[in-house]
Amino acid sequence: MTLALEAEWKLLTDLIEERFGLSFTGVRRDILASRLTPRFQALQCGNPLEYYYHLKSHPERDRELGQLAMTLTNNETYFFREAHHFECVARHVIPSLNGELRERPLRILSAGCSSGEEPYSLVMTLQAMGLEAHLPHGWEVDACDLNSARLAQARDATYEETSLRNCDEETRRRYFIRDGTRFLLRDRHRAGVRFFTCNLAAPVMPLGAARYDVILCRNMLIYFGEAAFMTLIERFARAVVPGGYLMLGHSESLIDRSPSFRAVVLNGMVVYQRCAVDR
Repeated sequence: MTLALEAEWKLLTDLIEERFGLSFTGVRRDILASRLTPRFQALQCGNPLEYYYHLKSHPERDRELGQLAMTLTNNETYFFREAHHFECVARHVIPSLNGELRERPLRILSAGCSSGEEPYSLVMTLQAMGLEAHLPHGWEVDACDLNSARLAQARDATYEETSLRNCDEETRRRYFIRDGTRFLLRDRHRAGVRFFTCNLAAPVMPLGAARYDVILCRNMLIYFGEAAFMTLIERFARAVVPGGYLMLGHSESLIDRSPSFRAVVLNGMVVYQRCAVDR
């Protein structure tokens, strides 16, 4: 690759990281190039520099930034993925808040929710463990994502077979209505879930409509650059109640990285509890 082309890619990847927090350095730039090929072709951009200028100054730049967001986001998800987190909320977090939850609902944020499998899995877990009877004010589950097409699917709650690959036949019958090759989540299991569009990398507060007892942000931060990672963690710190929890994916860690959270072991796994005072 020539130095000129290298510089063009750097301009574009820096813009993407600034706008979305996503890092495409090293081998991930080849992934980026592959994903952007259809956008280059649609806009008749012959190189990264032309696309960069389109994003910066074209009259339709906002529309293209929306297309870019959908192109870049990794939507790999399925029902009951890393289900130990949902069980942890039910077995450990809720009992620790028992006094408070007599006066208000449980509040949870699913950050980077894609097409909704994560927040819906959480609701199904709470229901299956009989917690509706123990929560007089129920729960409020906010779920956000950058990809508007995925959020539309989440609100529709209709899924293909691949989203149910971790569900046995009994689970499928209990929670879904089958329509040919597609599966519609029953209305009862959508209770208390609200979806909204959010760019987690944008420094806008507040995040959602409340302060949360638990924030789930799993298998997304591995794609963030370091600066965007730390900015988002502090954004989460402002959005979670003191003593509340942040749950990350198994490949992500906050140990020795943020004064706002301390690592604790619940349900045999490491989660991050919001400190009452930053250390």
